[in-house]
Amino acid sequence: MSLQATPPTEVSADVSLRVPRGGSETLEAGVAGVLAAVDGVEDVAVDRVTSVRPTWTDIRVDADVSLTLRVDDERNTADGRTELLQAGFGVMAVNCVDVTGDA
Repeated sequence: MSLQATPPTEVSADVSLRVPRGGSETLEAGVAGVLAAVDGVEDVAVDRVTSVRPTWTDIRVDADVSLTLRVDDERNTADGRTELLQAGFGVMAVNCVDVTGDA
């Protein structure tokens, strides 16, 4: 059995998620924190927040983000990348994931 490094994949995504109240200094940092905690996500940049809906326990946010993902070749498909992000705690929906280039 040989071990191979999984190359990073640069993607842009439109996501809906729950950001905990008081967990970060800014809303953008909260969005980045939720996404950075997802297995397979290496880097997060919040391009823009498109919607904010405060609730009693968290803040519901829609955002456009740029991500660096590490996924194995079998899961490095549009569906696989979407499933990876949707599995993250606090992520409610992944509306679009587009590959933006090679890292």
